[in-house]
Amino acid sequence: MDVNTLEHTEAWIIALLLFTLMLISTFLGKLLANRVHNTNESEKPSETTSLTALLFFLLAFTFGMSGERYDSRRKVVIEEANSIGTAILRSDLYADSTRAVFRNGFKDYVEARIDYYEAGPNAKAILKADSLSQVISSQLWKHASSLSKDPANLAATQQMIPALNDMIDITTSRLAGEKAKVPQSILVMLFFLAIIIAFYGGYSEGRKGKVDWLVQIGFCLLVSLVVLFTMDLDRPRRGFVNLDIPNKTIIDLRKNFE
Repeated sequence: MDVNTLEHTEAWIIALLLFTLMLISTFLGKLLANRVHNTNESEKPSETTSLTALLFFLLAFTFGMSGERYDSRRKVVIEEANSIGTAILRSDLYADSTRAVFRNGFKDYVEARIDYYEAGPNAKAILKADSLSQVISSQLWKHASSLSKDPANLAATQQMIPALNDMIDITTSRLAGEKAKVPQSILVMLFFLAIIIAFYGGYSEGRKGKVDWLVQIGFCLLVSLVVLFTMDLDRPRRGFVNLDIPNKTIIDLRKNFE
């Protein structure tokens, strides 16, 4: 399976495909059991228990990994909003003319960061908005640096420089957080393991003479749903679980310029 294809395919499509393949594998396992003609009524129904336990352990581990990354991204967005808000407020420490220059720059910066959020999964739009925000933040930094040479602005500069530094650094953390995802190789391994276990489940049940399809379908559905939400948590720019609410904290910064 091409991991690049996996990355750009919607999570619900992958989950549906996995569900279908697991059902097919269960049916193939039943067919193989019928060909073997080795029915054993006393055979214990826990043949695949250890494999199933391994699968659910890996699913829980992967889901936890996705949840932890989602929570980290959420915290970074809120920290970014706080950093920008602090820098905006500290522009009030300067004289009115200097304050106006800073606030115009911060207004453009806030719009650039909103565009960064609204870019969605569009990679080109994300890079464009991120590059624009870096240009604006660089201009703000140069302006603050030049003002620091004037002793009259010493107190204001001592407050503004750390705020700008935090504001600039947090963008790197946010971009890195979006790129940090569950390794695709782990997801591929989960897919193959789920399909193999479904096959063995069908084979084991088939040797007993009858497959409980209600149980098998429920098992396939449960695994597919866990995979769906695991992948959805790992894709904050699309899907059911997103960062819309945390990003509203940055959108609300527009109120500072009304």
